Amino acid sequence: MIGFLIVAALAVAGGALVITARQPVHAALGLVGTLLSVAVAYVMLDAHFLAAIQVIVYAGAVMVLFLFVIMLLNVEQQRPAARWPWLRWAAYASGLVGAVAVAATALS
Repeated sequence: MIGFLIVAALAVAGGALVITARQPVHAALGLVGTLLSVAVAYVMLDAHFLAAIQVIVYAGAVMVLFLFVIMLLNVEQQRPAARWPWLRWAAYASGLVGAVAVAATALS
C-alpha cells in the first residue's frame, strides 16, 4: 500500500510538472515520468501486459513524436502573445468551481 501511494504521488507530481513547466520539453518529460509511474502502478497491480503496452506505446512512441514536434516547431523562440488577459482569471474561476463541485459530490 505504501509503495502504491509513493507511485501515485510521483504520478501526481509529474502531472503537476506538465501543467506548470515553462519549457515545452520539460512538460513533455514530466508527461513521460507520469506515464512511467502509471506503468509501475500497473506492475504493482499484476497487470504486466498493460504496463508493457503503457511503456511501449505511450512512453515510447507517442512521447517521442511529441518531442520531435516540439523540437521541430522551435516553440521556445516564440514570444507569448498577451491576448485576452481576463482568460487567466476565468480559468482560475472555472477550476475553483470544478473543485467545489467535485468536493460537494464526494462529501454528499
